Amino acid sequence: MTDSILSSSISNTWQGLITCQQIDHSLKADLSQMKSFVNSHMYCLVERGWVSVQFGKYEVKISASEFMIFPPHIPPFVLSTSDDFRAIYLAVSSNFILDCPSARYVSHTSTYSLLHESSPCISLSPKDQETISNTMEMFMQRMSSPTPYTKDALQSLYGLFLSDLMAIFDTAPVHSIENQSGFKLFVEFNRLLLADFCEHHEVSYYAQRMGISSRYLSMIVKQVSHTTVAAYINQHLMLEACWLLKTSEHNIQEISDLLHFADQASFSKFFKRQKGLSPLQYRKMEHSSKMRAK
Repeated sequence: MTDSILSSSISNTWQGLITCQQIDHSLKADLSQMKSFVNSHMYCLVERGWVSVQFGKYEVKISASEFMIFPPHIPPFVLSTSDDFRAIYLAVSSNFILDCPSARYVSHTSTYSLLHESSPCISLSPKDQETISNTMEMFMQRMSSPTPYTKDALQSLYGLFLSDLMAIFDTAPVHSIENQSGFKLFVEFNRLLLADFCEHHEVSYYAQRMGISSRYLSMIVKQVSHTTVAAYINQHLMLEACWLLKTSEHNIQEISDLLHFADQASFSKFFKRQKGLSPLQYRKMEHSSKMRAK
């Protein structure tokens, strides 16, 4: 499955990697295509009416002033909408996120609906709804009039979007979390990972810190997120590596040391396996892109 999430026929899309669109009852067919966006993070803010979607094994109804996040590998399928339905959705491919250094919080925000399976929608206050809506509208504006600096602008907007979501989550109720013990472990793992991923890449380290076996940690993470502990660790390492290669003066060896790889060769092999090109090739590509923009 490709990372390109939308065909060029759909407006407000940037290079097939990120899209933001206002939709209504007549456009629900576009939203239903989201079931094929397997490797993308999707966000939907319902402004009016309601939409019913199939999300994994659940049927979820998202109503006005509610917000929902669909993580990769569990795409939604639209079942029905009200006649007055109107919403804004944002879809961001994982490839775009890897180049977005401010996206460290993406794994935390994308798991909200998984942590609250019986009540996955977030009810927004009028102020929070205005904040999220305004940012999503800025995505649409930037993509409708692209410039050589659109990529930087979209990355900055996505960072702002995620930080706003984290602030909203800090005050969100947690009483609806299913399987309290398992999900508490999952949340603890994410907090440890954010603090220690540069230095510790082993599943066993996080399991030991949490007082559980590596096998049990792997099972919990897989059940909650439908992905692996290693994938979470690798995502954080790649975000940091891309940021350092793009913005710092550190050479490849120094970046390898900062990220606690055994040696430069190990880091280069890891990076190429994740990104499809070497760290040096990536740095040259980003440098060339900035030069063309000037």
